[in-house]
Amino acid sequence: MEGVQRQRQAGFTLVEILVTIVVLSIGLLGIAGMQASSLRNNHAAYTKTQAANLAADMADRIRANPGASSGAYVYNTSGFAAPETSCITAGCAPDALASYDLYEWSIPLLGKTAAGDAAAQPVLPEAQGDIAQDGNDYVITLLWREPAFASGMERMQCVADQDPEFACFQLRVRP
Repeated sequence: MEGVQRQRQAGFTLVEILVTIVVLSIGLLGIAGMQASSLRNNHAAYTKTQAANLAADMADRIRANPGASSGAYVYNTSGFAAPETSCITAGCAPDALASYDLYEWSIPLLGKTAAGDAAAQPVLPEAQGDIAQDGNDYVITLLWREPAFASGMERMQCVADQDPEFACFQLRVRP
């Protein structure tokens, strides 16, 4: 045995390479999970912003029509219908303008016109809009299906019989 020389090992062993691959894989899976979570939260923020914009639009329409009778803006999108007159080409009485405002507000919310024509993609998925009167105030409530909700997420409850998969946004307006 005196004549046998030992050679020194150079490079990595197969075990070291496998451990490196496992550690790298776990890191990449973590990054992919964070990316998916980021996309889901980004979509939820986008839909919430769209709801806030729609509610603010209707609040501006209500404030811009102080001559409308009490309750003229009480509305639910399930009763979506075209107004009797178009207030674009001719002037309207305050209550007719309220009816026209509700129709115009519903088009981006529902993504269709009263004739059933697709106007565009709705800005909120499966949206429902409701405007109720509470004393002198109007309460604008928007509900929409929020696929970004993960199980166990805290949800705001706007209406008593709200579907748990729906998100909501409420805005109180004093004309």
